[in-house]
Amino acid sequence: MGKKKEMILPKDPRYLKYPIDEPFDPRWTAFNCSRCSCCKWIDSWRVKSAKYARICPQHKRYLYDAYSAQGKCDLALAVIDGKMKWGDDPAIKDILFRCTLCGGCDTMDKCIRDGEVLKLQKWMREEYIKAVGVLPDHQPLVDSVRNYDNVWIQPRARRNSWAKDMEIKDLNTEKAEVLLFVGCTYGLSEELKETIRNVAAILKKAKVNFGILGSKELCCGSPVEKIGVLSEFERLARSNVERFNKLGVKTVVAPCAGCYGTIREEYDRFNMKKNFEVLHISELFDQLVEAGKLKFKKEVPLKVTWHDPCHQGRLSRPYVPGKEIDGVYEQPRTILKAIPGVELYEMERIKEYAWCCGGGGGVFTAFKDFAQWTALERLEEAKDTGAQVLATSCPWCESNLGNAVKGMEEKIGIASLTDIMVKAL
Repeated sequence: MGKKKEMILPKDPRYLKYPIDEPFDPRWTAFNCSRCSCCKWIDSWRVKSAKYARICPQHKRYLYDAYSAQGKCDLALAVIDGKMKWGDDPAIKDILFRCTLCGGCDTMDKCIRDGEVLKLQKWMREEYIKAVGVLPDHQPLVDSVRNYDNVWIQPRARRNSWAKDMEIKDLNTEKAEVLLFVGCTYGLSEELKETIRNVAAILKKAKVNFGILGSKELCCGSPVEKIGVLSEFERLARSNVERFNKLGVKTVVAPCAGCYGTIREEYDRFNMKKNFEVLHISELFDQLVEAGKLKFKKEVPLKVTWHDPCHQGRLSRPYVPGKEIDGVYEQPRTILKAIPGVELYEMERIKEYAWCCGGGGGVFTAFKDFAQWTALERLEEAKDTGAQVLATSCPWCESNLGNAVKGMEEKIGIASLTDIMVKAL
């Protein structure tokens, strides 16, 4: 009996696994979408209820596939192949920019394929702006960054107003091992000023050798990067890395999740050498608690649920196929559990499966109705746990969730991790 012939199936190179080490190829990702719909839902083995089974706010709100990562792959392919142009239909603007770029679709998609759907969506925004221009609602933000190096149309001198009478080192004239990178929102928001003051107070209590840049601090660039204005983002990224390296600091600590994720991950797209470590404030606080430099002595009787900011998890350490999911997930939970009296009640969608607050990707600025709708779903999920307070560590999350909760009949408190910690020290 002759040797049985092995069946050889033809291989289409377009369907091979994405070469992660190669430059990003938008057509590869767009073409290789298998239409599996994994970008819309959390992993089936993680689903706890039909009510909270979705991962994509945009698709759940608008239902059409065009608003999912799957639909955006179709749109990208049509433009790349010359079948349509970015300005052909007004609906394209909504499809591209009514998205928080939370990264949920990207994490879920990579469980099936190695495509870079989040990179594809950012590329689409950048190409749209080149062809059509910046959205009118985003233009004041872009102008503010260009003119004032912050997103809030505020003079540079106001960046240091929160630190009045706190005797914090100015790294423009002094030396320190740690740079506290405050960020535009914590640094300029009157509503959140107490939170950043608490951050500094805790660092001083733990005798951390830190300082700030005050009025010389620049925006991290996250807002302009997310809305697709790459030229401004590159300017800020290069300026910041150059300055941080020149300062000689060992660690850059960001209390803002957006700043943290951007400096840690997004700056790498410009191949700049960072001579410093990047930490989120909850990572540093966790280290200080473990080392015994922070001790919680007071009881804080509080039922808390934790909201994972997208920039602190999925966007700060993007999932690489074949590796464990990574992100700053456990540190804030460890801190909360260490505070006497605090009880942690988890929502159904947590960590890499967390539902976005709705405040990212330029949505908070241009599509407030969608931002609030997304926040309300997260607040309902938080209420369903029985918790008294939803805690987080991102000023955009705090602001958007805080605005949304005002319209609820049965309210839940919104608090930062830092504000809870201060009560226990």
